[in-house]
Amino acid sequence: MELINVIEISPLKYSKEEYELPEVSDPPNPEVWYRKWVKAVSSIDLDFDTIDKDSYFVDIEDVDDRNLKIILEIDLQEIDLGDFEDQIMPFDGGIVLKKNDEILIKPTCCGDISNIKEWQRILENESKEWSDLWIGHPSVFYKKENGKIQFSDYSDLNLNEFLDIQPIFEIEESNLRIEFEKVKQQQIKFKNTISEILKKMKIDNAERISELMTGVK
Repeated sequence: MELINVIEISPLKYSKEEYELPEVSDPPNPEVWYRKWVKAVSSIDLDFDTIDKDSYFVDIEDVDDRNLKIILEIDLQEIDLGDFEDQIMPFDGGIVLKKNDEILIKPTCCGDISNIKEWQRILENESKEWSDLWIGHPSVFYKKENGKIQFSDYSDLNLNEFLDIQPIFEIEESNLRIEFEKVKQQQIKFKNTISEILKKMKIDNAERISELMTGVK
């Protein structure tokens, strides 16, 4: 089992060209979406890959300083840096859970990398009842039992609306603890790298901006 810390690099945002997504009514074709993503990001000279062909999620460990500078320039171009506190949001994305080379949980709509706190809450939670794990919507539920953590499928229901939650897989809590510490340190490193790049770009309040972008201090 492993956790992967990802940000979403959407071709709607990170492209120099007009970009058209496939129609919602079209049958999903990962290859088509992936080729469009590659074309979009290559137009601004980004050179990393997604974690799979079904999303625009990129492992933050794969984003080097050159690529990150390009991303930051795009993210900040419409921000009033004299009044940024309410304008800068964490990167879309979050934590991906992968087991036996299969992605079992990944961020959903409105999820962002500050949601790493939700995964920490799993480790701190002493309840043996089902609890919610906010990853965006739809979300998932988890339950701790005998040193293991069970996870439900994705659901748009609130916890109090669910009558019969069924686990679809489980992991060892000890493994989650190890993996969480790994992604936590990666996110701190990511924040520090952003801060250093912003300083080189001569942007004031680099430390605070990096905190807002990553959701960590």
